[in-house]
Amino acid sequence: MSTANMRSARLGFKALVDVGIIVLAHFRNPARKYAAQLLMEALTLKRRILIPVNTYLGAYVIMTKYLKLKRDRVAKALLKTLSLESPAFYGSLPKVVAEKALASASELNISSWDGYLIELAKTLGINKIYTIDEELAEKVRDIEIENPIPREVMKEYHQYVREKCSSMRVRQENYSEDADLHETVEPG
Repeated sequence: MSTANMRSARLGFKALVDVGIIVLAHFRNPARKYAAQLLMEALTLKRRILIPVNTYLGAYVIMTKYLKLKRDRVAKALLKTLSLESPAFYGSLPKVVAEKALASASELNISSWDGYLIELAKTLGINKIYTIDEELAEKVRDIEIENPIPREVMKEYHQYVREKCSSMRVRQENYSEDADLHETVEPG
């Protein structure tokens, strides 16, 4: 049994958390209270949920690139949570897990990230992943996939994001050509 597997078994972790939960917990949205509660319970070990540290890197990308939230605020929010000391944080990315993740991603036609979560869970003897990616449940059979956010709240969240993205598109269309050019030609 690997050191990571022994640590996981010793602390009794039963689930992993996916990047979407981290995202939802760190900005105002209809699902925030549910995601933040799950994250807090994981960090305080009230629930034995492991949090891969690299989910915070993915959360930053999603929050800044796709949700268009301000980089400084996103970094501050994520860093505040990461500054907490908790045995729930898992910082290792063994090469063998990455290799298996890529193979699973190819075989199951899923993202390499989802492959990573599945293989990490298997390696650590964990049988559940909390995620808002409900399509993953259709493709994975040997790990339980659960969305901890109530279905109605997820509908509200998706509507919230659609409206937010729609208003961003309208603002972008109102920019002058010069502003568009400035936006795309930035110093490296």
